[in-house]
Amino acid sequence: MKRLIIIGGKAPSSISLDLSEYSAVIAADSGYDTACDLGITITDAVGDFDSTSRRDELVRMGFVPCSHDKDYTDTELAVMKGEDDYDLIGGGEGRIDHTLDLISMMRRLGAPAVWYMASDTVVRIDGPVEVSLPPGAGVSFFSLSGKKTAVRSEGLIWELDGFPLSDMAVSLSNRSEQGCFRIFPSGTLMMRVDPEVYPQCRFSPIAL
Repeated sequence: MKRLIIIGGKAPSSISLDLSEYSAVIAADSGYDTACDLGITITDAVGDFDSTSRRDELVRMGFVPCSHDKDYTDTELAVMKGEDDYDLIGGGEGRIDHTLDLISMMRRLGAPAVWYMASDTVVRIDGPVEVSLPPGAGVSFFSLSGKKTAVRSEGLIWELDGFPLSDMAVSLSNRSEQGCFRIFPSGTLMMRVDPEVYPQCRFSPIAL
């Protein structure tokens, strides 16, 4: 099972998830405000609670804030809370230093399987996969591994033929007119789609 981690930053205004699929639902500080806005019941809360508007509520629920002077961010504390894979809600369109730190954390501790933000949904792709989505829907690809990831595609308008995704190279605003494409990465990569498109996406692993 996966964990669901909810953090600060812009998140979807609504979301449909089966919470029974998660072993834990963890709010990191002001992620609790987001959880409340989305009607999601948490099982754990971490952080110093300096950003949430509901600090007293969290304390009444039995959650103990950590010291403000700490070695890890609230998001890192949530990710390090367990070893299961995780989905992430929040973290969108925030301060640039927070965004860079969040990306750095993902490179060190592992990226989420799905990352839900207000203007983006990002899906982790760990191997060859066939993606079905509405015809013409836009997709972008980038790497969070910290090293080059060569990518080959079949079915995109601008085919990727060994395109080297890296810190310095991102594949932006591609699309599939037919509504189905295959992607063959040499390592883990991330795929960005519009949030309204993601529920219509289907991912089928390709056996090589």
